[in-house]
Parts: sequence; structure tokens; C-alpha cells
Amino acid sequence: MSRHNTRWLSNHAATCKRGGDVVSRHNCLRDLVLEFCCCAHQTMRVEKGSGLTPDHSRTRPADIPVLDWDRRRHAAFDVSITSPLSVSILPEASMSVGAAVLEAEVQKQRANDHKCSELGWVCVPLAVETYGNWGKEAQATFSSLASCIFLPQEPSLG
Repeated sequence: MSRHNTRWLSNHAATCKRGGDVVSRHNCLRDLVLEFCCCAHQTMRVEKGSGLTPDHSRTRPADIPVLDWDRRRHAAFDVSITSPLSVSILPEASMSVGAAVLEAEVQKQRANDHKCSELGWVCVPLAVETYGNWGKEAQATFSSLASCIFLPQEPSLG
């Protein structure tokens, strides 16, 4: 197999919506984020819908709803994996590092901000490029989670 074919096939495997690779990669990443949230002592659920609306709607604005994220509001963590080689973003990504992940964050916010606002939540897109570049919101979120893990917990009384 030629190098050209190998590159095309690996890009195709990373971006094709048919078959299970994209979904399986997304779910593995979602599960890692969930585990990180657990280590940071966050209260969350996995893709169950909020259930927090007055009518207990299961409309899902996120992969991982995190309760009391910023001590005032719940958060909707939404994982997204994007490729800078996707036809829709390739011209921008070829000129600017991080263009694909920035666009993925914008798309997640566009899709979820309204529903999150209705629920009184904050939308937190956790976008990453297939080559490992994380979005600014994801980096800030992981930094916050890490500080919850490494800061000493208050001793319990009793």
C-alpha cells in the first residue's frame, strides 16, 4: 500500500461518520473525561439528559452533565473530536494552528448554548483535534479539574 493511500485511509478512519470508529473514539474520550471528573470529586451523569427541567425532560445538551460546576450552575460538558483535514476546515487549518478545534468549540456552543441557558447551565465544549490539540475551553476545564484533585480536601467532622 502506498504512503498516499495509508494517509488517506487514516484520515478517513478519523473523520468518517459511517462505521463505529468515530463514535467509539468519542465514547472512550467521554469516559476518560468522566473518570477525570470522578477523581476531581465532581457530581455528574453520562448522557442521560438533564432531568433537571420542571417537566423532567431528558433533552441532552451534553455528554456529561456536571452538577454545581462553578458553585452556582450546572455545566454541560460536551466532547468533540475534530480533524484539521476535514474538507470544511482545511483551508483555515492549513493557515492557522488550532483553527479546527476553535471551530469545533464554536459549533458546540452554537448547538448547546440556548438549551443550556434555558436550564441555567453553562456550556463547556471539550474539543480536541485528531492530532491532539485541545481547545482553550477544554484546557481551562482540565486545569480546574486538576486543581480539585490536587488541593487538599477539608477534613470531615465526625
